[in-house]
Amino acid sequence: MSKSVLVLDTPKYCASCALRSGILHPFCRANRRDITDLSIRPDWCPLKPLPKYRSMEKPGEYEYGEMHGWNRCIDEITGKS
Repeated sequence: MSKSVLVLDTPKYCASCALRSGILHPFCRANRRDITDLSIRPDWCPLKPLPKYRSMEKPGEYEYGEMHGWNRCIDEITGKS
């Protein structure tokens, strides 16, 4: 099965998450789990932060290509040019 990526602003806690449903009985649609505390982001949260840019200070030729590709991939995911 192929993989997909959904890019959204990562909420600090479940109450402000776009993937939460339900008011009286909050539910995580991404993980199909009940949310017991809306004021935190639980360990089982499926949202993962994007990796950081890699520094390109004084790399060798191979490392430069690898880092450039890494950073371009992050730009493609976030829609930056």
